[in-house]
Amino acid sequence: MPRRRVALPFDLSRLEVVVLYSLALGLARGRPEDRLADEETERVAMAIAESLAGRVGAVHRAPVWDDLPAALAPFDPERHAVFNLVESLGGRPFTEEQAVRVIERMGFAHTGASYPALRRSANKLLTKRLLVRAGLVTPRYQIFRRIGRHAIDLTLPAIVKPIAEGGSFGIRQSSLANDGESLQRLIDECLTLYRQAALVEEYIIGREINVALWGNRQPVVLPISEIIFEWTDDPLKQFVTFESKWVRDSPEFSGTPGVCPAPLTADEQERVEAAALCAYQALEVTGYARVDMRLRDGIPHIIEVNANSDLAQDAGFYRSAHAAGYSYAEMVLHVLKLAVDPEL
Repeated sequence: MPRRRVALPFDLSRLEVVVLYSLALGLARGRPEDRLADEETERVAMAIAESLAGRVGAVHRAPVWDDLPAALAPFDPERHAVFNLVESLGGRPFTEEQAVRVIERMGFAHTGASYPALRRSANKLLTKRLLVRAGLVTPRYQIFRRIGRHAIDLTLPAIVKPIAEGGSFGIRQSSLANDGESLQRLIDECLTLYRQAALVEEYIIGREINVALWGNRQPVVLPISEIIFEWTDDPLKQFVTFESKWVRDSPEFSGTPGVCPAPLTADEQERVEAAALCAYQALEVTGYARVDMRLRDGIPHIIEVNANSDLAQDAGFYRSAHAAGYSYAEMVLHVLKLAVDPEL
């Protein structure tokens, strides 16, 4: 049975914080270079621990590879809150949300989304179903689970991605298919490499918009960010890939700056904010998240909802928090406050 969660003090100067983060020792799926994203987690954990030092009662760093109960065993839910930065356990897929399940069963208050909300956002199929149910626009899609010839009922071009990966895992320039044969090949490649279902999604030519939100009962939309594709004029190449996020010596990384606030008309801003807020609430997210969308002809097409999004100093969430007037340390402290005060 899960332990009853203890009410922790709102006075953060008395609160002891466990910065819990996953180690990048290997991956049970994907390409070898995918470890770049997991290696980022430790750097973020160190930055967060440094930001909390002197501002909370105590800071403890807790790396974990696979045995999460052992990593948390030295700590007491009555005294410690968890700043959760676990991306996976043992490098396996579908374990980011399972880590939260363990944290909650052990009775710890923690930053970010609950187990049910993280489970919904981590699975792109569950996300899309909830978005559609909420009346939101999302690109048409199909799911494929087995290697072989596939019956395609989508308009090309279409993009192929793993169903349950974040950080643009499995998304490269070659992931966009313009014809049926290349689409068949990409589906089988995704199934083989990532050991999970493949999501095939109609490609939306449009502007790449990121919306950061935080809050529990009263979510707040932070200034909207737009990714600018300086490195190419080809609209079929203007999408965020693994290289543009993680491979620092690639033209995509240096050629896709984020602009915040995004230059939107008043009507576009209202539509984007409303869609992001509705998506956040449709998935019952708490803590913080980033909603990614394509804006075409003034209509937001939601791609995904990233609960527990990247909190690195050069990532999109902090870009928006900084535009709202928060320093990095102030952002970190506010994320922590959301973990211990459900009314925020």
